[in-house]
Amino acid sequence: MKKFAIDIVLLPPDPVMNIALEWNRELCKGRPDNIVLNKTNYLPHITMAMGCVSESRLQRANEMLRTLANHHKMLELQISNVKSIGTASGNTVIALDIENNVGLTELHESIVKAFQTLLSQDATAGDMYDPPPIETSSIEWINRFIPHYCFEHFWPHITLGFGAPPSNFQPLSFQASRLAICHLGNYCTCRSILGESRLK
Repeated sequence: MKKFAIDIVLLPPDPVMNIALEWNRELCKGRPDNIVLNKTNYLPHITMAMGCVSESRLQRANEMLRTLANHHKMLELQISNVKSIGTASGNTVIALDIENNVGLTELHESIVKAFQTLLSQDATAGDMYDPPPIETSSIEWINRFIPHYCFEHFWPHITLGFGAPPSNFQPLSFQASRLAICHLGNYCTCRSILGESRLK
């Protein structure tokens, strides 16, 4: 049976997307193998939960997304920092670090608890949007998100790419209301929206 490796995400508003894309373009200069973000099929995003869902359960997943969206308010979020994270492959990942707050924590925990019954942790390269080869770390991240990267280990962030952090970062606040289920590609990029709802 066909499965999708998915990410339940918050999609930031256009001003934050534009900042992420601007810094991504800087990171891509002189590095053609970098992650390339855009607003169509490489969406900047904040991961809420990851896993694998069968095609037969996708409609149920979208119904669950709408129910959760109706029970949570639009979020006020703050990007407080830029983080550099080393990877096993030797790359340095740059990400916008988002402050966790009560509303974001409640939404994250509600999503993980609700989707746990639908998600499996058995993603393979064939379940990804992109064709092989797929980075092993991408598959591991998806399959280990529950329980290793959620609840007390939850780190809200927006990945910008590989390289050195921007020197002109300024903290900023924004509102987020777009909740989506995305089909994941290599490097856990959001390649295709499979369903979307709006927080109240």
